[in-house]
Amino acid sequence: MVKKILWVLFFVSFLNSCKTNDVPYAPTAELNVSQLTLSENNGDSVLLELSLDDITTTSVTAFLEFQGTATQGVDYSVSSTQIVIPAGDTLASVFLLGINDEDIEGTEDITVLFQLENAVNVGQTSVSVILDDDDGQGLASLILNEILYDPYNSGLDGDANGDGTYVQNEDEFIELVNIGSASIDLSGYKVYDATALSSNSPRHEFPSGTILPAGGVYVLFGGGTPTGSFGGAQISATTTGMMNLNNSGDVLTITNSSDSVMIQLDITPLSDNPNESYTRSPDLIGELVQHTTASTLLFSPGTKSDGSLF
Repeated sequence: MVKKILWVLFFVSFLNSCKTNDVPYAPTAELNVSQLTLSENNGDSVLLELSLDDITTTSVTAFLEFQGTATQGVDYSVSSTQIVIPAGDTLASVFLLGINDEDIEGTEDITVLFQLENAVNVGQTSVSVILDDDDGQGLASLILNEILYDPYNSGLDGDANGDGTYVQNEDEFIELVNIGSASIDLSGYKVYDATALSSNSPRHEFPSGTILPAGGVYVLFGGGTPTGSFGGAQISATTTGMMNLNNSGDVLTITNSSDSVMIQLDITPLSDNPNESYTRSPDLIGELVQHTTASTLLFSPGTKSDGSLF
């Protein structure tokens, strides 16, 4: 009996020893970028910062892997492929540096994947950065990130402009994002559907003085009185009261003040009456997909697909 009691006491002592000594506390780690875009101009950089929710007695390391359409060593360089947070600290970083060239490559993306040692992540396994080509005269800096041409017609589920009324032509919208490193002057830019383009009668013309800063978001609704914060984006309604985007066989065209085509989207491949918007997934760099594929929302004017801020 005494031996049995001694054995139980020894086993309990062993378990306590494992809890206190052999299994150290692992903090939660998160990887963030200092900005979403990296210019290929020499000298522009983006910080990749690893942060912990608490200090630890052991160092924490993030092992980095780089993917995407941009090529490491050709389009950008990295100061290190590891981020190490020494014991007792909670922050450390490395940086990406753009490499300048004269090739017109358009917008490219950098995806940074990471694995952690001595820390636990928050469900995040990668971060993305957009590489802005400075040789294409900014043609690729303005992107169409989301488009709603078929608002849901059940109650107010399609009230995208937030004015308390569902109206098909008024709740249509396009979301434009400046992913470049410089402001874009949208003065004189024009928006057409296929019918308007054929008659050279734009559905909307951006007024003089419309400036979209780097990283800025602009949401253009068909009409109504847009009501809400929309993530802090610039908001307006068309000058004609509608964009008139058909659910099939239509083409959205956006031209600049010199009537050069900046954005053109053929809606035909997306013509399945989705009752929701199409959004890029991931935001800014992905392909256009039905919004509920990217999140539970039907649309997200002015914000990322999950409703968070750009």
